[in-house]
Amino acid sequence: MTKKIIFAALTVLVVGCGIFFTKQNQQQESKNTEFVQEVQMPVVEAAEEDIFSGMDGAVQNILNDGSEYAVYLAYPEISRTPYIYNSRRMRSASMIKVFIMATAMELVKDGNLSLDQPMILHGYDKVGGAGILAGYASGTQLTMREVMRMMIIHSDNTATNMMIDLLGMSTVNEYLQMKGYTDTILQRKMMDFNGKENYTSARDLGNFFLHLYNLQEVGSAYDQLMLEILKDQTDTECLNTACPDKVIAHKTGALAGLFDDGGIILGGKNGDTILILMTENYTGEKIVIGRMKKFAQFVIY
Repeated sequence: MTKKIIFAALTVLVVGCGIFFTKQNQQQESKNTEFVQEVQMPVVEAAEEDIFSGMDGAVQNILNDGSEYAVYLAYPEISRTPYIYNSRRMRSASMIKVFIMATAMELVKDGNLSLDQPMILHGYDKVGGAGILAGYASGTQLTMREVMRMMIIHSDNTATNMMIDLLGMSTVNEYLQMKGYTDTILQRKMMDFNGKENYTSARDLGNFFLHLYNLQEVGSAYDQLMLEILKDQTDTECLNTACPDKVIAHKTGALAGLFDDGGIILGGKNGDTILILMTENYTGEKIVIGRMKKFAQFVIY
């Protein structure tokens, strides 16, 4: 009987110790977890807060040749409000062509146009400036896909005017308003200097490319096609030369007194990048391209 009592007492003692140590371990693990959370959370928040730290200084140090610059910078793989320097409306030059392409894609999505529908090049369509289509024979038949592609990769002015005639200028402007691109307006065709100007902003262009990156501009299949076209851009003097090891989907624009380049750069120190660089009243095209290349390298590498 005594042995049984002793055995039972020992059993209670062992179980009790086990429960005690288990609770101690659980409490310690809970404290450790709380400590990890207390240590880690500020680090994550600090990283998000610091990602654009000093960017104003970088803009002023690198883009400091006396020209007016506008910048939009976003790292879409990092949850952070985009950085914008100078958000005012500026002349769009050929950057307006990305919005014309998106309008066409919206109409294709709705079934009102087809990428394969024929378009005839007429003599009256041909204008000067950028592009190759003006050298084609009048009466040449192309598909809308081909004309739209020329508008982007060669910045073809003749192709752009054909697209504006097909879509209607008011339709493009309705698309811009529907999508919230309130700084952007199409008021004239290419090489038609009628006293009016086309406008956009670094903000509108940056948001467009951000939507495109996330396949949220027109729709997945249509956005993918636009991205593939933009990757074939033939004007590689600025962003492509600055970042030769990167895949870049972008558009450029140039007029007297301005040069622009912007789009999506895949890869970099903070992941994929949306970068828009615009100028106005520049000190010279070669000067601003040199500055823009340095800034692109700063934010990518």
